[in-house]
Amino acid sequence: MTSSARLAHHAVALAGGVLAVLAVGWWWLIFSKVVENDYLTVRQAVTCLAGASDLCTLAQALCTNDHLYGIRWYAPEAFWAAASILVAGAILSVRPSRA
Repeated sequence: MTSSARLAHHAVALAGGVLAVLAVGWWWLIFSKVVENDYLTVRQAVTCLAGASDLCTLAQALCTNDHLYGIRWYAPEAFWAAASILVAGAILSVRPSRA
């Protein structure tokens, strides 16, 4: 495998990591207020990072307008997309090269 291909694989993994951090930041932007207002515990809010349940939907519906930039919802698909890109990049990066 050429060094440029390996570099591209590392770039995919890095992009997945950056997107995962952004997804977690988006989740925390929403659910920190939910936890702060005692609508959910931190443990309950963490489940909303990767899935959408009725409890998560209800908590987001209780959000007020005091969120940064007026963002009041979170999509767990963002976390799964970022995780998929990160895992794909990691697998490509550690895959042995063919001779």
